[in-house]
Amino acid sequence: MTRRLGRPCQSDAEDTRVRIIREARLAFTTRGYDNTTNREISAGAGITAAAIYHYFPSKIDLFVAVFEDVQSKVYDAFDAAVAKQETFLEKFDTLFDTMMDLGDDDPMLASFVVGVVTEAEHHPDLRNALRQVIPRNQSFLTNLCLEAKERGELPEALPVQTAVDVISGVLGGFARLSVTVRDRKRLRSVAKVYKNMARSALSRTSL
Repeated sequence: MTRRLGRPCQSDAEDTRVRIIREARLAFTTRGYDNTTNREISAGAGITAAAIYHYFPSKIDLFVAVFEDVQSKVYDAFDAAVAKQETFLEKFDTLFDTMMDLGDDDPMLASFVVGVVTEAEHHPDLRNALRQVIPRNQSFLTNLCLEAKERGELPEALPVQTAVDVISGVLGGFARLSVTVRDRKRLRSVAKVYKNMARSALSRTSL
């Protein structure tokens, strides 16, 4: 049977969307938001530059889609990892292990995550658009710390939000470090120190 011409079928459209997001993330990460062009993305995705607008009306929409895709990849992995652990400190430890695994599978992932903050600071319209995306980092860490608090694994005097902020800062710092330090052995050594620090700072008897 001859296939009718017209809009691509749903599976083809989804495959094209995935390719666009993949190429866009590479471009945004290596060239920056301002220097990324539809021509560059479309060449990698195997479509025309004009065809991108069928999927994403603007560069901002495309960047937000990439951000959502990256956020899903990271926090789906985090959710799966912590679900296999019992205690708070085991869950905390596995976050670093998961970040390392994600970096091994996709070396450019952390670079995009770290770059989002800079791009948002330089582009108010992009910053406003990103604010419309439900952030999974706060909800993930809040649930992690609330559950630990309920189990009596965190100091009574330690506010949950403080614990969330501490972990967020540590993970953010580790992500930034992984962008500049490509030596996995060094990063694993740093992760080990962070884990030991957590045992000291977040244990029930620390405060």
